[in-house]
Amino acid sequence: MEERTRPEGTVMSETRTANGQTTDRPVGVQPAYTAKPAQPFRASRLQLGAAVYSYLLGWFYFCGLVLGAPLMPFSNWHAGGMNPATLGVFCVLFFGGAEFFLRRAGRKAPAESWWWLGFAALLLANLLILRPLLYGAGYWQDYEYGYYGWQVLALHLGAMYWLVCRAGLLIGGGRTGCFAPLDAVLCLLGRPFFWFFLRIRVMWYGCRRVWEQLRAARQHKKRDLLGAGLALCLLVPLFLLALMLLAGADAGFASLLENFAQLLTVPEWVAGRLLLFAASLPVGAYLYGALGSVLRQKPDPDRQSRWLAALEKQRCLPQSAMTLGLVAFCVLYLLFFAVQAGYLFGAFFGHLPEGFTAAEYARRGFFELCAVAVLNFGLLLAVTALCKGRPESNPLLRGLTAALMAANLLFVLVGASKMGLYVTRFGFTEKRILSSWFMLVLAVVSVLALLAVFRRLDWIRLGTFAAAGLFLALCLCQHQRLAYRANLAMYQNGVITQLDPWTLHLQSAGISEYDLADDLIRAGWGVGETPEDVMRAVKGYSGDSALHYGRDGEGNRQLWFYLYDKAEENSGSLTMTLDENGEAVTALELNKR
Repeated sequence: MEERTRPEGTVMSETRTANGQTTDRPVGVQPAYTAKPAQPFRASRLQLGAAVYSYLLGWFYFCGLVLGAPLMPFSNWHAGGMNPATLGVFCVLFFGGAEFFLRRAGRKAPAESWWWLGFAALLLANLLILRPLLYGAGYWQDYEYGYYGWQVLALHLGAMYWLVCRAGLLIGGGRTGCFAPLDAVLCLLGRPFFWFFLRIRVMWYGCRRVWEQLRAARQHKKRDLLGAGLALCLLVPLFLLALMLLAGADAGFASLLENFAQLLTVPEWVAGRLLLFAASLPVGAYLYGALGSVLRQKPDPDRQSRWLAALEKQRCLPQSAMTLGLVAFCVLYLLFFAVQAGYLFGAFFGHLPEGFTAAEYARRGFFELCAVAVLNFGLLLAVTALCKGRPESNPLLRGLTAALMAANLLFVLVGASKMGLYVTRFGFTEKRILSSWFMLVLAVVSVLALLAVFRRLDWIRLGTFAAAGLFLALCLCQHQRLAYRANLAMYQNGVITQLDPWTLHLQSAGISEYDLADDLIRAGWGVGETPEDVMRAVKGYSGDSALHYGRDGEGNRQLWFYLYDKAEENSGSLTMTLDENGEAVTALELNKR
């Protein structure tokens, strides 16, 4: 039963109940709830225009980026999947279209939105300009696709985050705040999929409005239209029957009808484009779910305060229980460090535990330590958001959270020492560089969280900007080229004793094969060999059968590469020992695994 409301202080002496009786209500008391009538769905012309534009975005993304299929209806030009040039054109269409519709909607750009726009622009410039200049136009197809994929994923996240920030709809009141991780998930997944069917509703509304206008304009001709429809229903079957009878009566006329029917057949390229268009509909719906939702919603500067007020009501964990829990975590970490001190901190001094190789020591427990560091951030958020009262006013709780973040920083340092030992034994690779970057981000966020315990500091906001800035620096510094030079220098100075030429070949994109061979010889890899021989050696072996140079205990050069075969007896290490003159001391020998 709906109830009506009146301004506070007015008299409302009686209220009718469901059975028709009346009950007295105290003067000035508001009803328990206010029933709001359901508003019919409406869409503005701007939202209709954005819905139509999203079909172009979906077509271009699916055909040009995902499939690398022909983009134009009459063209057979293939760009290739995730081509940087196609990605650049799509970004212009996406950012330009979103900016146009938001400006038409009267939305002013927040200052922070320019930062995220610059983040996406620099990532795109790196993919579209810097890397093709350094490594060649086809770099993204050859060997860098994994690293290229990380940059494309970051560009997607940055674009969606910019869109919501540009519309002023971030939970932090139009700016990055303490809900930044939730904002990122909602921008990339939550908002587009929650409004996934919005485009269907908007287009249906537009078609219905057009039909209503046409019906209103021709309402006086309604009877004529009905009569015309009945006439067509009667005449079309009779016309088809006459065609069939005439075709059966004369073979020439039947051949004429067949030729005419072939003209009406849908060409193959049209059918293919229609299938591609149908397949692009979910992509366009995803994009319009993000764009259309920000056009329908209005900015709310008080959104973060409302979220925080709602979160304040959810504080249900006693401070005493959380204190005991943090004490248990701190004791657990202290015991772990005390028991495993020799194993954990040996990497700081370059010592390996007995029975471990450098690779085993670096990999074992590395990801587990990083997972524990992330777990500690979640524990810190639970204390901050779910503890009753004001946790920051409890000195003991503050001390325990500080100890937790200090342990977090120590976990990261131990992982970094393991990675450092691994690098000093085997050099840099793409995965080791990305792992080192991730540990640096964890260290920075841990320091910010530790400072936030003692000072009023929005460490989540600062950590978000730090992670984005560090990833941008990683992309712009061209770390593959730096790893190439560092690996050569470490091998030349004796820091690493093995050098994988295939990995070095991958890192040396943009450098000619002759220059690569010359750099290898100068670094001491293949001393006495000609550049042509080294070139053939590098080109002749893959990453699974990598050619290596080293020295045995007597100072003789050793050449070996690994063989992998389905038959176990044919797998192992193929080794040859050479003297200083390049003469073979021992013949090729297969050391089976």
